[in-house]
Amino acid sequence: MPVPTLEEARQDLRANSEDDAKIQRLLKASIESASNFINRPIPWKDEAGVDVDVPDAVYAAILLELRALYDAPEDIHSLAFCNLLQPYRVGMGV
Repeated sequence: MPVPTLEEARQDLRANSEDDAKIQRLLKASIESASNFINRPIPWKDEAGVDVDVPDAVYAAILLELRALYDAPEDIHSLAFCNLLQPYRVGMGV
């Protein structure tokens, strides 16, 4: 599944198009936050250099982060966000 689109994000938030600029900024920030947490670009690439669809858990974590930023900016990282992304972390060392 590719990363959420603006339309999917709007539907998930039950928002209208008046908030599109805000939703687009927060969606970008949510994708960046997930990317930083797992220490890899989203979407990442396969051996041939082709973008790979993100796993459902990563997609869900992005939407979860988006909802947190949109509805309650003071609660940016939830435990669910971290748990959904934990298996996809790379290069974190010991």
